[in-house]
Amino acid sequence: MLFLSSDYSDDVYAAVAEMFASNVFRPLSPSSYMAADDDECGVDGVGGGFGSEYDAASEAAAVETQQTAMAYLAFRAFVNRLAFDGVKAGPHLGRRFAGGLAHRLNAADMNERLMARDTMVRVRETCQPAHLAVLDAVVDELADFAYGYAPRHNGVIELLELVADTVVYTEVSRPAVEKLSRVLLRLLKHQYLHSFKSKLIECIRALESQHDELIPKALVFIMSIWKNHNVKTIVLLRIMVELYEWCNKESWIELQLPVVCHISKFFSDYDFQLAEESMNFWIRIMHDNIKYWQGRKDDIRVVVDALKKVKRTHWNSDCVNMACNLLNIMVMKNVIKDSCVEDPEEMFQEGKSKVINYYDYISQKMLKPLVNPSKSTV
Repeated sequence: MLFLSSDYSDDVYAAVAEMFASNVFRPLSPSSYMAADDDECGVDGVGGGFGSEYDAASEAAAVETQQTAMAYLAFRAFVNRLAFDGVKAGPHLGRRFAGGLAHRLNAADMNERLMARDTMVRVRETCQPAHLAVLDAVVDELADFAYGYAPRHNGVIELLELVADTVVYTEVSRPAVEKLSRVLLRLLKHQYLHSFKSKLIECIRALESQHDELIPKALVFIMSIWKNHNVKTIVLLRIMVELYEWCNKESWIELQLPVVCHISKFFSDYDFQLAEESMNFWIRIMHDNIKYWQGRKDDIRVVVDALKKVKRTHWNSDCVNMACNLLNIMVMKNVIKDSCVEDPEEMFQEGKSKVINYYDYISQKMLKPLVNPSKSTV
């Protein structure tokens, strides 16, 4: 039997929303707030706990999911009915309802997080008035994680997926875009950035269609992290490389000189992987903007000096060979002159006396954090 939308009164929508909220919107189990270990990231799926306490917490979360699963299924069945009217349901599926669902995305059990995510998507699709409420609830949940009010969040990946999908298919107001932009930029400073890097980049790219200055702002924000906090993580460099592909040319013309000045500082870093990837990024920038750099004979000196420092002092032979090759390529591309490549003999001898060998690298980058864990970096 087919029901018309008029068959469902306002009281029915209110009762269904109340039924769902009463059964699902309960305090999260303690396992959702378990402090992350040193080897564990802030999101579920990387790292993990062991032992009887962890097993008991996981079992409790699974039991809770079994208890709430029936409420999820009943609510989804109601929303999927032909008689469901999103306009009538709107007042009962507003900001508080969306906030309760967003909070359940921090549940310890993955199955419940998936049910909560699918329910939010379905509400967004069938209830037009709830579009902005869903986005606002997700952004607030992300903000708690980004600003440290929730030091651990099991569903940050799902939250970022919801944000990316929403901004692609929904027109978002300017204030909401600005708020979301601030939260996404703040996530770049999070200590567990490596665990959700790809989804964060996806969100920034999706939001760029409604905020054409977001990618340049992200690049500037990364440079400010490097400058003000002395954080030299390879994760931030890789994010910058990916965002570089999507940065509009007009903004990049203004940004590329400060970006190159920052990455050139990494050429001689102890971490050979960071050094190699930063030099690879430079050669890519130079090839893409060759005419620009052919006319910047004074500014290019920063890069040349950094590459020469690698030749003189770096412990890794691959980095030294790479620096030599880059200098030769820059000569071939008419970016620098032959005379810029070689150092005077006294400078070369001074550099040799400062060479950082492999054992220094091991002691400074691997053994020191074991002695003083509080100063180790991500």
